[in-house]
Amino acid sequence: MERKKLLLIFSVGILICFGTAPNCTQINSITEKDKSKYSLVSSIGVMNFELGDMYLDLYRMSKKNNKQNFEKTIEHYKQGLRFEPENVYYNNRLGYAFHLERRLNEASKQYTNVLRLDPPQSVTPEEFELAMQLAPRLYVNPKEFFALEDAVVILHPDQPIIEYSLFWDDDINYPHDNDPTDHEKVWIEYDPENGNIVNVYTYFHRAILSTKKAVEDAREHHNRALINVQWGSHGSLPFGWENIPRDQMVVKYAHIDKPGTIGNMRNSYQKHVVSTYNPNHPLSKEWPKKFKGSWQDYITFTQYIDLTEIIGKKKMVMKSRWSNAVIDKYFLDYQFYPKLEWPSEVP
Repeated sequence: MERKKLLLIFSVGILICFGTAPNCTQINSITEKDKSKYSLVSSIGVMNFELGDMYLDLYRMSKKNNKQNFEKTIEHYKQGLRFEPENVYYNNRLGYAFHLERRLNEASKQYTNVLRLDPPQSVTPEEFELAMQLAPRLYVNPKEFFALEDAVVILHPDQPIIEYSLFWDDDINYPHDNDPTDHEKVWIEYDPENGNIVNVYTYFHRAILSTKKAVEDAREHHNRALINVQWGSHGSLPFGWENIPRDQMVVKYAHIDKPGTIGNMRNSYQKHVVSTYNPNHPLSKEWPKKFKGSWQDYITFTQYIDLTEIIGKKKMVMKSRWSNAVIDKYFLDYQFYPKLEWPSEVP
């Protein structure tokens, strides 16, 4: 990483030395000078944005030097935005980084800027109906302790994909994290010509899961995908999750080639059947201390939750590229943990 950083700094040094030379013969008009300056400014911005992304990868990847990696992330994003203040993507990245550390005032300020640069749109009655028609079928374990408190739906303005953000009352392992809810996500990709589902993606402990069987099952059920929800921790599982290879349940990074591994359902069961992560915390005194039952009990999902009822009642539906910003500024009046916006992106 240090080598890449030095190469980037060296490249910008070359630009500074040669791109702005007062007697350079290549620049023979004001317009070309302006273009050269813009190119230099843009290159410095890009360098800082990439460094910010690398440090954010390191922050997300390891607990070692987390404070240092986080501060470097913020430093480089801010430097990049000095040169490109209206770069909406990196205004959002800066807000997301602040949000990860629960620096909520700073995150909210950035989100305001994001939505100023790229305002969200209200959905049409037809789009609202589409969100209802494609809402997944949610099933939880009969021993599930937490209720589904809220659901926010975000339609992408340019691509045929819908995000369903689910907010559970809490996470069985994290009474201490200062997040009053557990934020999880499901994405439904559809054919804009006929409305049929073409892909189902779920968020499972920072990994994105998807199966062909989930699409087949959805089409057999009026284009409503089946999503099973993990006991207590609420990782979302698509139909056919049992057959996803272990090496595909990974966390991907922007600038680190080696993906991170996560625990699968079997790992979670082996932990939960012994104890939850923080069973003696004062806020969890009424919570289950462990999962009582067999492996088969753990992977039984028979309790149905009607997601359309929640969506229809609260009507938290909007169109935007920036779901964390929209949820923060338009819908929820409580803290939530941010998640990546779309399954094709690297958080």
